[in-house]
Amino acid sequence: MAVLLDTTRLPRRERADALCAALSTAGALASVSAPEGSRCRISRWDLGLGAGLLHTITDGHRMARTRKHQRSDDPEQISLGLPRSGAVHLDHRDHPRGDRIGELQLVDLTSPYAFFVDSRSANQAVILDYRRLGLTVDTVRSAIPGLAASPLYAMTRRHLRDLPTVVDAMGSGPALSMLASATTDLVRALIASAAARQSPSTVEAVNGTLFLRLTVFIRQHQRDRDLSAARLAAEHAVSVRAVYAAFAAQGEHLAEWVMRGRLEGAREELRRLPSAAGSIGRTARAWGFKDARHFARRFRAAYGLSPREWQQSNTASVAGERPDR
Repeated sequence: MAVLLDTTRLPRRERADALCAALSTAGALASVSAPEGSRCRISRWDLGLGAGLLHTITDGHRMARTRKHQRSDDPEQISLGLPRSGAVHLDHRDHPRGDRIGELQLVDLTSPYAFFVDSRSANQAVILDYRRLGLTVDTVRSAIPGLAASPLYAMTRRHLRDLPTVVDAMGSGPALSMLASATTDLVRALIASAAARQSPSTVEAVNGTLFLRLTVFIRQHQRDRDLSAARLAAEHAVSVRAVYAAFAAQGEHLAEWVMRGRLEGAREELRRLPSAAGSIGRTARAWGFKDARHFARRFRAAYGLSPREWQQSNTASVAGERPDR
């Protein structure tokens, strides 16, 4: 994370100018104003070429992009924002006006908008270049009114809400690049699924992110016993054949993907549980296994130990780390 600005230690008379300067350079060119003495903390995470995550906490500010700003040489971008707290108002195309705390706000930054923060508020947004997004301006604009109706809306909102904490915990490396790509794919799929104009690029975006959407859904529902290809197909409005094909295209098998996730989740749960009678059976049922014997067989095949042996060795290891008292 890079903290662009924290006005805590600035003199009161300098805070508003510093806030305006920081926000003016954080995204597409816009006019920014703020009340005198307005405090703020602005942080930005780099998510790769043409992608960034912005988090702001301010006492209040106004941002407006007018037609004169459209003549600038800024890259064409979109913003998918999530107001976290406070009083936030957005005036942009067909977007519903008023406070929408906790709701996604899609903004086409190539067109005019006005964004008002009237009290102490926290906001965050993923900002993507159109070149990275891979969708047309018309597609994005047509998606704005129907965004909340998308089957991907809640999933994307959770992802964006948790993203700053997750990025901070990961640090730099290949996994962060994968997370950035997954974030772009998810935003692209959300917009494509909500778009009224289904261009060839929109259809390609939806199809190209099916595997990502399926695996995110599986992770969220791994404990469900009815996590079948038929349910996945119904949840994502595709055929059962398309579900299997999405996994085959990645060299994966649906059943084994689900099984790996359940085994890993059960193993982590057993690591935290005391070695008590019945704990393995309860854990197996909680993670969707039909019985403890089936769970034990698959667990040994995956990890080379029985669930009981894993649990006991882990308990001994943890106990050995405790200092003498």
